[in-house]
Amino acid sequence: MISEKNEDAYSIMIDKYQPLISKYAEQYYQKYDNRGIEKEELIQEGILGLINAINTYKIQDNCIFYTFASLVIKREMERYLKKNMRNKQLILTTATSFTESIGIEDLVLEDTLYNISDNVETAIYDNYYEMLLYNFKYELSPLQSQVYELRLNNFSNKEISILLDINYKSVDNSIRLVKDKFKIYMQRYV
Repeated sequence: MISEKNEDAYSIMIDKYQPLISKYAEQYYQKYDNRGIEKEELIQEGILGLINAINTYKIQDNCIFYTFASLVIKREMERYLKKNMRNKQLILTTATSFTESIGIEDLVLEDTLYNISDNVETAIYDNYYEMLLYNFKYELSPLQSQVYELRLNNFSNKEISILLDINYKSVDNSIRLVKDKFKIYMQRYV
């Protein structure tokens, strides 16, 4: 039916191979996340690859159609990715929005550009230390990080012990260790 260019046969094949196309599109989308690649575009390229596979497949090549189609679908998606990841489009695919968070809670690039008071150096200095404080939690163990976050949010040691379901002494020891690590951490950057 396909060799006779039957539209229904093409539709059946596309429906049958849609899960495979979606799987490959998801894999490539995850791999190239935040680089301007759209999953729907990958799916469209996969469908084009499947149609190309349908039109060029020859039974006498002793190859299972599934294997052949899988290869052609992947190649089509990879060609699309290669075309869209060229350096001439790098600025578009790696640009950061003025309204996108820059790693510090609720701070966006726009804040550092337009809401600066009289002294630019002071604003940069404040943002630098704010970012150091934010990144410090990654230097801590999971428990210490939780205690640190809660302490920064003005929870008492007793409240922290209740929230984390640990004894008061563990909270107290964690805070002491966090203070010691903080001194060492700040000596590296100041």
